[in-house]
Amino acid sequence: MKKLLLILLACAALWADDVYEGDLTATEAHEMQKKGEAIIVDVRTTLEYIYTGHGEGFINIPAYEWTYIPKSIEERVKSSEFELKTDKPKGHIDIQKLYDAKEVFNKNFVTDVMSAMKMRHVDAVILVCRSGPRSKAAANLLAKEGIKSYNLENGFMFGWKEAKLPFDGY
Repeated sequence: MKKLLLILLACAALWADDVYEGDLTATEAHEMQKKGEAIIVDVRTTLEYIYTGHGEGFINIPAYEWTYIPKSIEERVKSSEFELKTDKPKGHIDIQKLYDAKEVFNKNFVTDVMSAMKMRHVDAVILVCRSGPRSKAAANLLAKEGIKSYNLENGFMFGWKEAKLPFDGY
């Protein structure tokens, strides 16, 4: 389900009319951040931000979070037993089927971004996610609310980290 949602978000971002200011390279975004012209908001989930790292000075304001409700203990025990008995290649068992995942939109996303911009005395925001589609959708959302928004091209993993800009994490 999560994969399908990410694909749908990516497609929606590609086919939607973009109203945000445009895409920035990691170097351009870093320069704007250092000059105090914009803040960089990381829209990934809290777990992604914590466990996969983040760029120096990024502010984590998730566009959404996920809740995971485990299926019955019986189903989880059966799955565990199946893993022990089978000679299937690693990763063959779809562990995600043991949880009901639900996307929860951050209803405070827009107001939190506006508050962060006000606290830092900037009139622009640069949005970043893992690879670009979620931040592009968030940039469009904020732009429709009248906020000067940019998208970090290729996201944290393939933009920021590959540009060897300062980051915290792995």
